[in-house]
Amino acid sequence: MGTTCMRNDTMSFVLTDAERDFLLELLDARETSMLHELHHTDTYEYKHLLQQQIDLLENLQKKLTSITSGVTP
Repeated sequence: MGTTCMRNDTMSFVLTDAERDFLLELLDARETSMLHELHHTDTYEYKHLLQQQIDLLENLQKKLTSITSGVTP
């Protein structure tokens, strides 16, 4: 009765070099803050959530950096 639909949820948009660089700066600052927070929390669930978010930040940074170098992640 149910059907499964496979979707490729990707998004494309155009950034100037300045916009890309600014986003990288923001992501780097947020990652630094989250790493500090990660090392100062004792709650396993919160640490796990922070680590997942840090992983997402690092993936975004890799994608934006690959735009700079012209390499596909």
